[in-house]
Amino acid sequence: MQEDVLLTQDELDYIQDVQQSPQFDVADALPSLLVNGDSRVQNLLTRLVADEQVTLQAHFNNQQISFPLQVIEDEFHTLHLQLGAPEIYEDGPRLRPWRLPLDHPIALLNADGQPSGLWVCDISFKGVLVELRGLPEAPDQFELQFAPGDIEPIELKGTQRRQINGTKAAYHLGRSAAEDIERLRDYILQAHSRVHPELHTQPAA
Repeated sequence: MQEDVLLTQDELDYIQDVQQSPQFDVADALPSLLVNGDSRVQNLLTRLVADEQVTLQAHFNNQQISFPLQVIEDEFHTLHLQLGAPEIYEDGPRLRPWRLPLDHPIALLNADGQPSGLWVCDISFKGVLVELRGLPEAPDQFELQFAPGDIEPIELKGTQRRQINGTKAAYHLGRSAAEDIERLRDYILQAHSRVHPELHTQPAA
């Protein structure tokens, strides 16, 4: 008597196709970082992350890198810790956000995608230094788009902090939406990896 077959040949073929697909990558399917500890520690960490703003901090070459932690729930209702794009600070007499100096100023764009007269010289996740071009003075506030390279424009809302020599002005980005600041942090992280490849490059096995 023929044994009961758990999977049909078509089902077996489908599983093999999925496993051999270039989209199926075990490294992508498995988490790259596991949080170990006894159940009390894990429960405490999960409760803190769910109720409070919790960060993971590291220090490297006079820089402080702070990763926000979030609790996410997957389709199986299992909770996972997720790292957000980090906030990068410079150590010194006063801790301040790491600023990315641009090789060439980039225009902030208006809603029509046209240069606004404010050109970004350097930028952090908290503020931006701009050069004035064709403007009699720096506006007190702006709502413009930052679109370096090929990335989708990031909506930024700036409030003027100070003017410098009548040709530049510094703005705080605290009014910007959280999702836009998250995208800005991700952009700065990519730029940071180019400036400090020794930190971001995976060591050879």
